[in-house]
Amino acid sequence: MPDVEITCAECNTAFPFTEREQEYYTERNLSQPKRCKACRDSRRANFGGSGGRGAGGGGGERQRFEITCDQCGKTDNVPFKPSSGRPVLCGECFAASRAQ
Repeated sequence: MPDVEITCAECNTAFPFTEREQEYYTERNLSQPKRCKACRDSRRANFGGSGGRGAGGGGGERQRFEITCDQCGKTDNVPFKPSSGRPVLCGECFAASRAQ
């Protein structure tokens, strides 16, 4: 796979989509990027601002939900709305389970 030049959908500048990046995207079944790295980074930084998805709207601060850990019983805050019937862990228990 040779490198490919892509024109950014946001700023119209050409950027390289390297062979290595193409392999990465293919392995993860992703479509090729439409925006250059600078525009992707800018969108990530502004995510949650005006025009972003979700109910947050203005500040970029994610809504947090208070939970009781199903493993240790401590209360904590998580950045997602827990679903009933699914276990939810505090930050410490989650980190410990990820480390295993």
